[in-house]
This record gives sequence, structure tokens and C-alpha cells, in this order.
Amino acid sequence: MATLSDKQSEEKKQEQDAVELIQLSNDELISFLQQKALGNPLMEVKINKEFDARAGVERPVMYHPDKDDTDDRASLMEQIPEAMPTLDTFLLEQIHLTMRDTPLRDLVIFLVEFINPEGYVTIDLHKAAEMNQVEDIQMLDALTLMQQLDPPGIGARNLQECLLLQTERDEQSPAIAYYILESFFEELTNKDWSGIAEKAGITVEEVKAVFHYAQTLNPKPGASYSENISVYDRPDLYLQEADGQNIVKYNELGFPYIVYQKEYYEDMLELEDDDVRIFLDEKKAEWEIIRKEMHERKETLLKVAEALVETQAEFFAHKGDLNPVDMDALAVRLNKSSEYIRMAVQNKKIETERGTFPLLFLCGEL
Repeated sequence: MATLSDKQSEEKKQEQDAVELIQLSNDELISFLQQKALGNPLMEVKINKEFDARAGVERPVMYHPDKDDTDDRASLMEQIPEAMPTLDTFLLEQIHLTMRDTPLRDLVIFLVEFINPEGYVTIDLHKAAEMNQVEDIQMLDALTLMQQLDPPGIGARNLQECLLLQTERDEQSPAIAYYILESFFEELTNKDWSGIAEKAGITVEEVKAVFHYAQTLNPKPGASYSENISVYDRPDLYLQEADGQNIVKYNELGFPYIVYQKEYYEDMLELEDDDVRIFLDEKKAEWEIIRKEMHERKETLLKVAEALVETQAEFFAHKGDLNPVDMDALAVRLNKSSEYIRMAVQNKKIETERGTFPLLFLCGEL
């Protein structure tokens, strides 16, 4: 039975986790959840593909105040969207620069059409071979060529292959990392340290070192190949006007969400193994905590944004400048600590008819 001290310790940890979650930007949140899912088979992180496909050719209009214009704070010229190369363009440039004009290169170019925003191939190779009227081995050769392009991990067919591709090209990877990821991937995600160590003839510490190394790899290489080539910078919130009222909405489509793997949970329970049941209970509890923290993050961002929009109503109505915001008073109003509220507005944006604004700007701190 858990003692009072244990419960207090657990509550403090959950509090710290909630604080960690609220301060993450959208991209950081995706990486955070994907790393959590790597060690929890009951969690799957989903990202709206339709949003990313549309966002690949769009960019938000970022508001920049014109400091030399006291009458009109919005400088239209500074709000012109910048051109942004897509992942497809980056890959095609490499293909044309490094590969001779051959039928095999044509197959590589064909595969580019089926790379999703995260950098994964989404077409079955056998189907791709049929569509091009070639042998399966030729399409596999094309995929192998694609997987030699940057960024490392591009062209993978699943997460395991993505991590293997990065490990293969990383001179600093642990010597045994590739073997463990290739042979014991499922056991590694389930943190079966002892089982892997026994089968591989290595120590538990060596297994854990590979797990920690895997967490440093990029599960979404398509979004990180360059500072200038990235997916759409998702706004966290939207401001819409309806019947003369400003309404703040959470960007549901732009955010990752976690799916509970109920079928896996029920299948594993049928094994009737006490250790498996304990493991599943721990992972289910972890999923429930993260789901709760994600909900709290959403509600906090909505309340903070609603309060800021209310304070800056004249600004959004083009009737005045920004009003000063008392962050301590806002924290009291929302029944949160000032530190928590300041973390909540860090790296968050709201898209409006006047442009896309950092929440910090609406606080008068930019």
C-alpha cells in the first residue's frame, strides 16, 4: 500500500510533468509525446496528415509592429509570407545533383511523391513496382538510394527502420545499437531490459544505454532537415469573430493527439501473466496521466488566450494600441501560479485576421 509520502511524491511529480508540458512549443510537444510512446506500447501519437499536406505550401502571416509608425502598428509589407521550400523540393534537388539520369533515378523520383511530411514512405513497394512495371528488387534498389539522402532516416517505412537508418549513419552510436534495434525493437519499446540482455549476451546497462541513445534520434526526420525547410509552424490557437464577439478556439487539427491501444492491452491481458499485468497497469496509468495533462494544457491555453484577447479588445477592433497586462493578476484570476502562466505563453501563437501573434506580444512583452 502506498504511503502518504509516496502519494505526495507522485503528486509532486505529476505537477512537475504538467509544468513541463505547458511550456513546450508545438514541435517540442510532438517530440515529447513520440518519445513517451517509444517506451509505452499502449500509446500511439497521431498527427493530422491533411493539415501537414496543406501546410507544406502555406505559411502563417506573422505580425511585426512598425516601430516608426505610431498610427498604424501593423506593417503590411512585413506580414508578406516568406517562400518556404518543401521537403519534396529538398529531396529532388539532392537526387538531381547526386544521381545520373537513369531509369533507377526515375523510380527514386517516383517514390518522392509518396513521402509524408514526417519523412516516411507511404506506398507498398510491391504496389509501386506494379505501377512502374518493374521488378520488386528494382523498387527496393530505388528505396535504398533514397534512404542515402539527407536527412538521415528519410524514406523509412516504419519507426524501427527510421531509427536504424539514423544509427547506421551515426559514427557516435553505441557499437551494439544497430543490432539491438534490429533484433529486439519490440522488447526495447517494452523496456524488457533483462530479456534483451539474456538473449543478446550483454549487460542490462548496455541495453539501457541503447534505449537512451534511441531517444536522442529523430522519429520525424522530414521536419528537421534544415532550419529553413520545415513543416508549417502551427498556430496554437485561432481568434474568430462571430456576432460581434471574439471567440478563441484551440487548433485541434494542428496538434498531435494520443491514441490508446485498447486491442493490444486486451490481447496482452489474455496471457494471464502477473508481470505482464503489472507492466500494462503501469503503462495504462502513464497514458491516463498524459491524457489528463494534455487536457489541462489545452484548457489553460484557452483561458489565457481568452483573457488576453479580452484585455486587448480595442487592439483587435483597430481602435487602439495594446493595453498593459498584469501577469500576476492574470495568474490569480486563473487560479495558477505566475510562473505557470508565464510558461504557458512562451512559444505559443494565436492566428487572427490581423496576423499571427505570439501570446507574449499580447502580454506586452515583445
